[in-house]
Amino acid sequence: MKGDRLTGRLASWQPRKRLGLALSGGVARGRAHVGVIQALEEAGIRADFVSGVSSGAMVAAAYAAGLDLAGMLQLASSFSWPKVATPILPLPGRRGLSRLGLVDFNKLELFMIRAVGDLTFDELALPLAIGATDLTTGERIVLTHGRVARAVRASASVPGVVAPTRWRGRLLCDGFASNNLPIQILRDMGADVVLAVNIMPVAGRVPSNFFWAGSAALSALVMQASDSPDRADIVVEPDLAETDYLYPRYHELLQHGYAATQAVLPQLRALLT
Repeated sequence: MKGDRLTGRLASWQPRKRLGLALSGGVARGRAHVGVIQALEEAGIRADFVSGVSSGAMVAAAYAAGLDLAGMLQLASSFSWPKVATPILPLPGRRGLSRLGLVDFNKLELFMIRAVGDLTFDELALPLAIGATDLTTGERIVLTHGRVARAVRASASVPGVVAPTRWRGRLLCDGFASNNLPIQILRDMGADVVLAVNIMPVAGRVPSNFFWAGSAALSALVMQASDSPDRADIVVEPDLAETDYLYPRYHELLQHGYAATQAVLPQLRALLT
């Protein structure tokens, strides 16, 4: 009798589908990703795998390290450029990597260490992949081993603006240059369902001025270099097409990320069951 009941339970049991979360780059807009995570957490949904690029790598690393929602919100609210960037004086005869940028991101590495600790990928609570670009070859680089804070720094080092990061014999720069939306790696890691968050969306409407016209073109170019959005089951695009890259309003970013994710929750729940 007990054996029959056990057999019946085993026959009806279905393995839970595993969720992958891809977080794109987008400079200071990256805090919108925290609004996405807030909506998921409130819905009782947590990713099993996470990937990120640039500012998305910062949020992805904190999430993979196991930072709770309060900690994520604190991390997002405490971010500021003076805390992560050091200007490099454009003096003649500069040597080393300092000649390749206007700012240095050593403080960004320290910022991440203070937030989550000086962890390696193997010490994280969730599997994490961080996208970067080889500055000399243009190759897509996926970082899954080594020091997480260093990987985040490499992924966020915008070429021509931020000095590149040395990583195991390579010079690495921002992952947006080769793949700003790392979706396929999540499939390779074992995700059954992928939710991708693009914070560099094309406006879908006539831009309001010449700056946003140029930004729309940049977003289109970046998406051409990214994994096809079709590889994701759901693509979330918060309404950020005309939101400042450098000094956006923090609470507006959270609200846009939260609202865009709430809109897809019914679809996501259906895919995960």
